[in-house]
Amino acid sequence: MARHGQNQSDGMGVVWLVMIGLIAFFGWMFWHRWHGTISYWSLKWVWYQLAVFDWPFMPEVIREWRAQAAGMAMYPSRVTFPELLSILNKAGYFYIPIPLFFIARGFLAAHRHPMNKTRRKVTVETLPWIMSKHSPAIIPSLYYGNPQTLLLNDDPVEHRSAVHPEEWTLEQGLIVNHKLDRERCGQLLIEFLGKPVATLNELSPTERAMFAVFGARLLSDGKDIRVAQQLLDDLNRSCHTGTFEGKKGYPDLGLTDAAFKKYSAHPDAQAWLLRHPYPRTMLFAMHKVASKSGKLPSSQFRWLKGMDRNLFYALNIGLRKAPYLEQGAVFTQMQWEEFAENVGYRLTEPFIEDAIDGVEKYLAKLGLVARQGETQ
Repeated sequence: MARHGQNQSDGMGVVWLVMIGLIAFFGWMFWHRWHGTISYWSLKWVWYQLAVFDWPFMPEVIREWRAQAAGMAMYPSRVTFPELLSILNKAGYFYIPIPLFFIARGFLAAHRHPMNKTRRKVTVETLPWIMSKHSPAIIPSLYYGNPQTLLLNDDPVEHRSAVHPEEWTLEQGLIVNHKLDRERCGQLLIEFLGKPVATLNELSPTERAMFAVFGARLLSDGKDIRVAQQLLDDLNRSCHTGTFEGKKGYPDLGLTDAAFKKYSAHPDAQAWLLRHPYPRTMLFAMHKVASKSGKLPSSQFRWLKGMDRNLFYALNIGLRKAPYLEQGAVFTQMQWEEFAENVGYRLTEPFIEDAIDGVEKYLAKLGLVARQGETQ
């Protein structure tokens, strides 16, 4: 690889040498072919340039240079290239102030630019607060960590990481005699699923807020597609003043009330609920479709994790190959609800056998439970 790069560099060097040689050759050829013509018109141009400065109060040397140019122009074929270059340089001395003027003007404009007059203190601690004005999504995180470093080094309950299947099953005592207690596992997974609702008015405040965000893209007939991001930005900005259970960094969900009322009245809104009676499966399905009109990553609603952890992880599946444990029931149920809708049926109870199978297969790979068909 290094040898190939060196050969390529050597090849380009030869190309540049050839190009320089061609330019020099054509310059030499033009000079010798039209020597007299080039010299005459160049000297005439010098004579006119010096005429601009030929005033009675100007130095006598200017008139001498003009006379020299005129004398040389009488016999242009005798003028050598160094002589021509010398007289051209003399005329060019008077135009040196022009580029200097533009350079000075550029420096002055740069010095006066508002960007160079900022008096804000930009440090590791202040930079996130400055950037939050341009990217509201980071505002909630400013209140969750250490006030000085903004790092979340501790592990509060509302912000703890996703649960690992092996840890969860051991904590819940679901592994008995090297086998997974599938019945109890299913009961616990259903708790992640939540309870079904009959009307949109039964949604919780956080569910209403996310319904309003997704509804802007799905229930506005294409008129309010950008409103979804505006709602998220407004919610994130309200985290500067909003609280939840006495803790800072949470939004004022009332900002989405008007949008929820508008989109919940759309004729297609009830169809979403009929297809997905569980709020989390409905919002997961809406998020999946709404993201096709523009990304809505979970980083845009980071505050949701501390307010409704299960809903946050339900909306955090995205394009992952496999969901988190806390998403498994929602992911599986939503898939079956869509399948049932496509074949003309509706599920009347949770159907999460696939989620249980997924947990069991994962544990079997780790050697915590026996594989199906094996005996212990």
